[in-house]
Formats: sequence, structure tokens, C-alpha cells
Amino acid sequence: MAEQKISPWPMIIVAIIVVAAGAGAGTFLYLVVNKPLPPPSPQTVQEGDNVTVNYIGTFGSGFDTGKVFDTSYLSVAQDNSTYPKAISFAFRGASGYTPLKAHVGPQTEGAYTSLITGFWKGMIGLTVNQSHTVVIPASQGYGTANPANLVTMPLVQQAPMVTTYSATDFGKLFSGISAQNGAVFTDPHFGWQDVILNENSTSVTVQNSPYVGEVVYPFGWPIVVNNVSSTTSPNGTITLTNQLTPQDVGQYKGTDFQNNKPFYLSDVNMTASTYTLDFNQEVQGNVLIFVISVYSIVSSPSTA
Repeated sequence: MAEQKISPWPMIIVAIIVVAAGAGAGTFLYLVVNKPLPPPSPQTVQEGDNVTVNYIGTFGSGFDTGKVFDTSYLSVAQDNSTYPKAISFAFRGASGYTPLKAHVGPQTEGAYTSLITGFWKGMIGLTVNQSHTVVIPASQGYGTANPANLVTMPLVQQAPMVTTYSATDFGKLFSGISAQNGAVFTDPHFGWQDVILNENSTSVTVQNSPYVGEVVYPFGWPIVVNNVSSTTSPNGTITLTNQLTPQDVGQYKGTDFQNNKPFYLSDVNMTASTYTLDFNQEVQGNVLIFVISVYSIVSSPSTA
């Protein structure tokens, strides 16, 4: 009986299948291992972080709407054409403008200060160099203005010809002036002439000596002397008229020399013939708008 021959083709086919399967698996593994990884998500500001931040703060309400009251940028602070300034803006000098160290939360942490609520909450979710504009109501800013700090006075006022001060108050109000009977000196606040009528260890009596038509500037705006009483008794008076109009609102700020408190002119009512000095901070009671740009995220709860 003849020997039956075994065909090699089935073995060859199996080998091809195994090799192909192996090659396919290798290719699959290659593709998986070498697939590009997605870029890491950028770090974002979270509550509890310490950051440095740049900002431009403008008013969103009040007579200074749209004007800058504070910034961390020297270029903005120096550019009054592009960035007009509010009356409360105070230039800090060239070295006073750098990114602000801020703690993102209600408490200060070391050198990183806590900011008003609307500001630090407005930073949450930002990445480095991302700019964001936040509108902050007074409730999340510096609070409401205190009505007790609004002082309304008549445009036409009476001032005494003669005033008696305690020795202590005279020293504070007329610093550098020697209290001697008969001494004549220039009033440091009104600019008119004064004379000391009497002085002793406890009190100093001063007579004001302006002339009719004299213009004085005790608070920055012009005040005209309209009448001067001829008597030097304590009942003698000086009539003064403040030269103010509604257009002057927000144009003047100063310090009440009797109480050493800063103020700004917030209202002039020609119908009522009055003007109002506001001893609140200008940021109180106003909507604030900040353009915020995170400069760096220094530390966070997960990295600190």
C-alpha cells in the first residue's frame, strides 16, 4: 500500500496566521505605548492659594465713574490721559507699583494680605497671565458709606471775629507760632492776619483780621470775605461766601484742620445754597470694577 503524503500547506497557513497575529499585537502595543499624552491642565487659582496679582481698579458708580482709584501698574499710574484718575487716587512713587501679594481667602496669610471679598473671589479659576474683569458691589467691597460722615453746610457762613483756644488747642492749630500778647501773624489756614489779644498758661484769645473782598483758600476752593464786623467782642462776625458750583463736585479734597480728618467735596446744591463734605472713603458705597491679571501662583493647599 502506497505511503500517504501529508500536504505542507495547512502548517504553512497556521504559521502565517500566528506570525500575522503576533505582528498585529506588536503593532497594537506600539501604538498604545507611543500614543501622545494630552498636555497637563494649567494650574488655576483656588481658594487658599497665595498669589501675586496685577490690577486696575476703577469706579463703576459715583461722580468718578470710569476713573482709576488704584492700580499695581506704574504705567497706568503715570498715564492720566488714557487712565483719568479719581480724586481719591494717590500716586505712591515709582517704587510703589509691583504685583500685589494676596491670599485667596478671607484671612491674611503671612505676607499675603486678604483683599475685599469680591476681589479674591474674582481670582478663583484664573490661570497665570489670564485677565479677568470683575464688577464688585459695595456689599463685597468696602461697604456702604456712613451717612454720619456727610457734613452739609451753607454756602454763606459766619465765622467769629474773636476765638479763645485752650493752650493745647492753640499749639495744635497754630503750630510754630509763639503765643505772645499783641503778636501779629498770618493765619496758617485762612491766610489772613491774626492778632493775639490775650494769652496765659491755660488759654489764648485770637482776633481774626481779614478785610472785605479778601479771597482765602482754607480748603482749596476760593472763599470771599463779604463783611467784617467792626467790633472785636466775642459777638463780632465775619461773613464768608464759598465760591462753589455743581461743576466743582469731585474736584476738591482736603483735611479738616480742626479734626485732622480727610474729606472730599461730594455735593453742591445751588437751590438750597449748601455744599457737602464727605468724610467717608470714596470707595465706600460705590461699585468697583477691577481688571485682574494673576502674575504668579506662589503656593496652594496642595503644594504648600
